[in-house]
Amino acid sequence: MTSPSTPTRSTGSLLWIRSIGGLVILIVVLILFLQSGLRDQVAVERIRELGDHPLAALLIILAMAGAWTFALPGSIFFFITPLLYPPLEAAVIITIGSMAGTMTGYSAARFIGGPWFERFRESRVTRFMSRHSTFGMIFTLRIVPASQHGILNYSAGLLKIGFVKFLAATVLAIAIKGFLYATAIQQSVGATNVREALNIETVSALIALALLGITGHVIQRRREERDTNAGGPTDRDQARI
Repeated sequence: MTSPSTPTRSTGSLLWIRSIGGLVILIVVLILFLQSGLRDQVAVERIRELGDHPLAALLIILAMAGAWTFALPGSIFFFITPLLYPPLEAAVIITIGSMAGTMTGYSAARFIGGPWFERFRESRVTRFMSRHSTFGMIFTLRIVPASQHGILNYSAGLLKIGFVKFLAATVLAIAIKGFLYATAIQQSVGATNVREALNIETVSALIALALLGITGHVIQRRREERDTNAGGPTDRDQARI
């Protein structure tokens, strides 16, 4: 007779095999991405070559998706894209690239990191992060300058934050941020990176939007607390939305 614990052990073993196999695949894809030279093509030093390439937008999207998937530096895309395209087009390209990288980074962390992260699932830090993973807070973390987008993708996947909510907040924030950056960069003269191109108006707008996101987060948390006290959905239920 099979003991009651056998299915659990079998399931746990399969999760570990899947996790390790996924990690190996991810490392192989990372090596292929780095060896492809794609990131080298999307560089300030090669801006003229990139501008003459008929598939420049696709190259930027692929390079950005790869950078966000593997938590590599990505600010260069916010700078180069507006040098080649008008603000609205640049914002669309940046948003598509970030959306692709967000989906793959989130999925990789959730698929691979489950067994590794399980021991921390009930820790205070994990519970705190899960409670504060509202749409408004995700939007805020995305909209502020110098956001660590790759780390955010991994954290959301490990915490199993609702995918639709996470992706929607990301797309909205990056679309706005990308357009504001693109406008500021096209108005700047002699800037060599995003930081040099940002002006007080753009930074102020980003800060104002971040404060709006925090306000939305506070309102949502208070509503969730009232629902919980009244017997409504719990934090775990909200995380699945």
